[in-house]
Amino acid sequence: MKKTLIFIVLFTVGCQLFSIVPVYYGARSLSLGYAGTAYNYDLNAVFINPSLLASFSSAMTGYQYQNSYLDNKDFSGNLSDVLDYDLKHFESLPTNQKEILYSKLHDLFSLKSGIYGFSANIPGFAGQNYGISVSLVNTTVMNPVDPGAGFFDKDPGNVSNADIASLSMNIFGLRYKQISLSYAFGLSNNLYFGVTFHYLNGKVTESRPSIVTDVFSEDLSAKDYIERGWHQADKKFSKIIVDLSLSMDVGRYFKVALVTKNVGNPQIKSQLRTITLDRRVIAGLAFRPDSQWGIYLDMDIAKTDLLHNGDKMQPMSFGIEKGFFDNRFFLRAGFLSDLTEKHFFGSKSSALYGLGLGFNMKKFLVDFAVGMDSSGSVKNLAISGFISLQ
Repeated sequence: MKKTLIFIVLFTVGCQLFSIVPVYYGARSLSLGYAGTAYNYDLNAVFINPSLLASFSSAMTGYQYQNSYLDNKDFSGNLSDVLDYDLKHFESLPTNQKEILYSKLHDLFSLKSGIYGFSANIPGFAGQNYGISVSLVNTTVMNPVDPGAGFFDKDPGNVSNADIASLSMNIFGLRYKQISLSYAFGLSNNLYFGVTFHYLNGKVTESRPSIVTDVFSEDLSAKDYIERGWHQADKKFSKIIVDLSLSMDVGRYFKVALVTKNVGNPQIKSQLRTITLDRRVIAGLAFRPDSQWGIYLDMDIAKTDLLHNGDKMQPMSFGIEKGFFDNRFFLRAGFLSDLTEKHFFGSKSSALYGLGLGFNMKKFLVDFAVGMDSSGSVKNLAISGFISLQ
């Protein structure tokens, strides 16, 4: 027992996580508000928690598509509102328009997080103790660049066209293939260890265009900016990433997990900078009072700069699922929020809400899910299909 405790401590403090945006894996995870670290029964264990593969009783293969087009507090809508004005000729605007526009720009650039999202096609295979996947992933983050202290302390009448042109956005995009190999084994009767090796190979881009350039338009949505960001990736990169995880059964109804990823200190080099990825450790809890009910809670142990903009986040997710007709049909719901936000839940928060359905047709498992923001707009979509090979 003493050796096990020492192993857990070293495991926790020695690992990093590769994460461009807070991501989910599969329709079930999305519907549960990104929760499920402590309990997952499909091939997404390869990504979510490889130690769970030690509990698989049979092999399965499958394919899934998932996407995410998120903008923080309607960032894309506020950006479009600003772009309706003649930014290039700010000095020529009437005084009242200058004041209104300058206030809108202040609100927009006070948000360190802007637009972020991804699209992924994920085929894979998982069996007892092992799993493999070859994924195609695209992702983009677009954040406002801090103009510096005092920029918005000026009187609007003293702001020049050059001042407005100095405002810019940082756009970071990736397109890559990810080959993932997982293995899991038991450390004791109820404690399991898992490891996943990811090989990423693709292209990266990063730029900081001024908001007065043709890059930005009032007609573009968050989806448009995100997809254009990854399509412009042109600088080659490759990276090997290692994920580690622990899972433990606690009594009859509870399971706990601890997941860390990316052992070492990984970096990605773009045209503008070298990004060092922050440490991230995720704890998960699953409560399953019977075979039909599941309640799940995931939480980041510490604040992390997930969007690489200096603004630290601490995600927490909660999900619940109920099986019907001998678990042939599932209903799921959940939410994801940030513990660092002033408003954790409700219309003023940046929370994401998930809803989903699952169908268990003997050898076939099919899941559908959507993710919505606080206004009810659909921002995420995921479809997963698996075939049991038992």
